[in-house]
Formats: sequence, C-alpha cells, structure tokens
Amino acid sequence: MTEGPRHPARGRLVDVNLHLLDRQVLDRDGLPVLAVDDLEITWPGPGPTGRPQVDRLLLGSGLLTRFFGARAPSWQRRGVPWHDVASIDTAVHLAVGREELDLLWVERWWRDVVVARIPGGRHDPR
Repeated sequence: MTEGPRHPARGRLVDVNLHLLDRQVLDRDGLPVLAVDDLEITWPGPGPTGRPQVDRLLLGSGLLTRFFGARAPSWQRRGVPWHDVASIDTAVHLAVGREELDLLWVERWWRDVVVARIPGGRHDPR
C-alpha cells in the first residue's frame, strides 16, 4: 500500500486525482470489479479545521451507457463504502468480493440485451 502523509488526528491523506479517480478496483480475490468514476465526499465542519472525507467510491461503466445514449439510473449508481477499501496502490483493493457488491448490472444488461440477440450468443461454444 502506498503510504501518503498522515494527519495525526484523521489518518491518511489521499490525493483524489492521483490515488483514486479512474483507478481499477479489485475485489478481495484480486478480480477486477470496475473503475472509480466519482466519489461521495462529506465536509465535516465549517472553517479550515474540517477536512473533506471520502464516504463512498462510485463505480460504474458510465462510458458504455453514455455511448448508447443512456444514463445509469440513479438507483443503479452504486458505490462502495470507504470502510470496504482495504488498500490503495496501483489499484484500489477491496476487502469484499465482487458478488457482494452487485455492481456489474451493465455487464448483465449487455449479456441479456445485446449478446443474447446475436445468433449463437445464448450458449457457450463447445
């Protein structure tokens, strides 16, 4: 894990652009999940003493849905709570499995709506 500077009361400081955005997310087994598209951030208090904190990593394949002229429904824009992030290095590693996240709805949609309509797309080749 890449260690950044530590704040004595708040833990690790993370450069969002450098360490999080557009990084590949891997589950606890090292399997790819998605990439970090956006973040949910809270600002704990007014004034210069409060520092922003990441609450959730918003993951998704928004590019694919935008390419076809659609947007992911807001109820499908799911994220990973920050407490599920195990480490950050060249990728963001999670402490949970990808099946527990149910984030791969676009892949399921692509399989069911597009690939299934291709002749021979409903079964595995043998």
